[in-house]
Amino acid sequence: MSTRLSTLALTLLPTLLFLSGCDQGKEPAEVREVARQGVYSMTFSADGSDVLVGSIHHGGSLWSTQPSERIYDWNHVAEGYSNIISSAFSPDGRFIATTDNRTIVLWQRESGEAVWYWNAPGDIQDIALTSEGNYALLGMRDFTATLFDIKNGGIRQRLAHDGIVYDVSITDDGVLAATGSDDLNARIWNLENGKLLQTLAHNNQVKTAQLSKDGRLLFTSALNETGKIWDVASGKLLKELPPTRGHYSAAKFADNDAQLLTGNSSGKIELWNVSTGERLQFWRASPRDTWVSNNVLVEDVSFTGNGWLAAGTNGLLYLLR
Repeated sequence: MSTRLSTLALTLLPTLLFLSGCDQGKEPAEVREVARQGVYSMTFSADGSDVLVGSIHHGGSLWSTQPSERIYDWNHVAEGYSNIISSAFSPDGRFIATTDNRTIVLWQRESGEAVWYWNAPGDIQDIALTSEGNYALLGMRDFTATLFDIKNGGIRQRLAHDGIVYDVSITDDGVLAATGSDDLNARIWNLENGKLLQTLAHNNQVKTAQLSKDGRLLFTSALNETGKIWDVASGKLLKELPPTRGHYSAAKFADNDAQLLTGNSSGKIELWNVSTGERLQFWRASPRDTWVSNNVLVEDVSFTGNGWLAAGTNGLLYLLR
């Protein structure tokens, strides 16, 4: 190596080491196992006190998070396990819906009993629940988000896309919905009349579309793009978060909209200042088996009273401080 190249290498080495160190993130304060062989899905309640686990080999189960204890085993068949590919809590946490590809079950949190069982009108990708578990918004492979009356049966609205609908979310009052699709768009809807309010264009498949509880803000993430924070009323792009490897796979706004917690498809969990776009905290989800993969897709994130939570597809629950 020439002297010039050696000098350049020595000059770059501290910078490279600094960048590598910065990318490591903080270690989770605690890591707890809720599924031994990974999951199809994991979803937190609004306050982070519960998590619904769709285990690959052991079906569905409801857990408390602190302490992490199994409360109920929930499956769609009398004997055997169901592949719970998505789930949702009502805003008050009293009802939980679980889905496999074609069926929906509504459960009561207090009793653990199944109160309604339905066959879906098509293949389900995602689900969100309104207050009291009255309606379920289904992200579907048939290019729609379908608002389904989960207690009485019947379709109330069909919200059209031009591709598979991967992600859906609803405001706490049940008035607004957001959808993310394979057609490169996120859309904002009025659920009371089915009216399309905003179409937000991206350059790739939109995998995440998460509304704030009050419906003022929306976070979206498309494959290999920046994370985007939008003003719902105007459709204006407010802030962009740095592009991430893969996509931001989970997001949750704080109750006051001041902060945003995100998880991505390579194991990063990040806390952001919404008004400035500044990253405030950064953790990395530890893999279960590094010889299989160093990456953990983050399934969901949550704010709690004494920190933050993240759930990984490897079946681990991460408590963050």
